Amino acid sequence: MPELTSYSRSDVSTHNSRDSLWVISNNKIYDISSFNDAHPGGSEWLLKFGGQDVTFVMNDKDLHGHSSHAFNLLDDFLIGQIVDSEKWDPYSESSDKTSSNPSTASKIGIASDKFIDPNKPIFTQIWNSNFTKEFYLEQVHIPRHTPGTAVYFENSILELLTRTPWWLVPLYWLPIIYIMYTNGLAYTDNTTMLRMFTVGALIWPMFEYLIHRFVFHVDEYIPEGTLSQVGHFTLHGFHHFLPMDNMRLVMPPVLSSFLAVCLYVPLSFLVPAGIRHGVFCGVVSMYIVYDEVHYWLHHGFFKWNLIKKLKSYHLEHHYREYKLGFGITSDLVDRVFDTTFTSTKVHIE
Repeated sequence: MPELTSYSRSDVSTHNSRDSLWVISNNKIYDISSFNDAHPGGSEWLLKFGGQDVTFVMNDKDLHGHSSHAFNLLDDFLIGQIVDSEKWDPYSESSDKTSSNPSTASKIGIASDKFIDPNKPIFTQIWNSNFTKEFYLEQVHIPRHTPGTAVYFENSILELLTRTPWWLVPLYWLPIIYIMYTNGLAYTDNTTMLRMFTVGALIWPMFEYLIHRFVFHVDEYIPEGTLSQVGHFTLHGFHHFLPMDNMRLVMPPVLSSFLAVCLYVPLSFLVPAGIRHGVFCGVVSMYIVYDEVHYWLHHGFFKWNLIKKLKSYHLEHHYREYKLGFGITSDLVDRVFDTTFTSTKVHIE
């Protein structure tokens, strides 16, 4: 490792703008300018502490606590250290502060450089890998960060299919909902369609939970082997590996269309026409809400308490415990199945 450049605390304090944003943590200096828009808590938090020592801030759970993964991410932005004459041991002054020292944190879940490099095309790396299932599941759930959008496929056409801007979801699905709704009116009246639409909207929270928990997070049930890891990573592992990649926060139409067909085909055999049209439209309308909410929970900053709680709840799922908190638009079903973050008491009222 090359020798780090030394800076005074006064030097660091001048880098407190969006274009040049430095922070100090444990006497090391990090240039987090490129992380501004990707910070899960919003860029406002970073700007608030620009040019300052955030050693205690990052460990203060009441203010803006961070998981061990956040400290791992910092390493990517290391540019220097504080000059020897201004270094200090932040944990020697108070015994109360030593309990949150990141150096005493568990070593479980440390990002390995033997896993996937997010700065290179990813699919080829997984396809040619030979990870054990245990190693893969541990590493894929440790959040990383890379400037811009990562490359999944080297093939430009396949790569394009994996990138989805947030606005494409309503643009793609709203015309389909309109067509399905008008077709449904050929089989039943508008009042019945509206009632079935409401039924579809009301069952969405359960559908959202089941898909997230038992399809996206099949995790421990995937078989050993590279092929299963490729499938897992493509379906949802990518999102946990790079949770702030803004082109992979909503579902590509190719995948969402496949899931929609899997929903509609059984309905066509079990539910009469008209009724199934209404239910389908209600479910898909709520899916649009779900995907848009999910995007803005990662890349938005809101003053509304409800949205802030939703954001906090979802980021717990990504940055602390991926085996809990499967609800995105609500934690209602998580409460029913006891998969909320009871240890941290994060609930959405």
